[in-house]
Amino acid sequence: MWTDPVAAWTVAAVVDAGTFDAAARQLHVTPSAVSQRVKALEQALGQRLLVRSTPVRATDAGEAVLRYARRVALLDQDVATELGLTGPRRPHLAVAVNADSLATWFLDALAAFTASHEVEVELHREDQSRTAGMLEDGTVVAAITAQSDPVPGCRVEPLGAIEYRAMAAPSWVRRWAPDGVDAAALRQAPRVDYDRTDTLQRDWLTTRDVDADATPRHLVPSSHDFTRAVALGLGWGLVPRQHAREHPLLVDLGGPTMRTVLWWQRWRTPSALLDGLTDAVVGTARSTLALGYSDALSTASTPSP
Repeated sequence: MWTDPVAAWTVAAVVDAGTFDAAARQLHVTPSAVSQRVKALEQALGQRLLVRSTPVRATDAGEAVLRYARRVALLDQDVATELGLTGPRRPHLAVAVNADSLATWFLDALAAFTASHEVEVELHREDQSRTAGMLEDGTVVAAITAQSDPVPGCRVEPLGAIEYRAMAAPSWVRRWAPDGVDAAALRQAPRVDYDRTDTLQRDWLTTRDVDADATPRHLVPSSHDFTRAVALGLGWGLVPRQHAREHPLLVDLGGPTMRTVLWWQRWRTPSALLDGLTDAVVGTARSTLALGYSDALSTASTPSP
């Protein structure tokens, strides 16, 4: 039988740690033992599970074993909790979350969850358009994502949407738009993007008939620093409403409100821990985000009037 949990956990440990030596230290065994376990499982399956790179990464077959190991670990954690058993480490949950959720509402949900659960949570910050891939490859057991279609083996629940307004510092307005924020001013004025994949400002410029490729921009890959950069006058940007309230001197540039609809996806594996985390996340989101969860079912990540 190939389904050797110990060997599968060893594969997961190597991927998580990045090297065989680091995995050995984590598992309290020798590097030789780690190598032997992985080799035996690869022979049993007739497939390579790991690419011996730096760091080590999983092959497609290895990702399947990784998902199996994570699911077994969840089940083990739940059984141990029900039996009142304690080990040297708390249960571990890996979750993917987008930067703006992390900076605005998600930590409130996490605090509520950890207040009543003895658990370690590892957060992976990634754009909401890419977090679903981390569910597929077994990196995380749950994710906030822009994808409404369930990832295979997962269930999905709508959360609502983050609303953004185009904002700028008074100094920016005086310098770049003293006669009003029109298309001519926006073609010359700098903006702030989160990173090279950020399309929010680009989408807003499209509604103002401005070619985003022809306008200058700064890249600031941090949600809090993004808003601070706008407040300091580096450029205009789409700021979450929660952050805008923290900077009352920012000037609203008008135009449409942009909305990013978010969804919660988690593995279908039965788990009291995942159930508890899901309740905390969904409850906090539905009481915090701009759109009610029912509206999210029919609303895309588009501007609203």
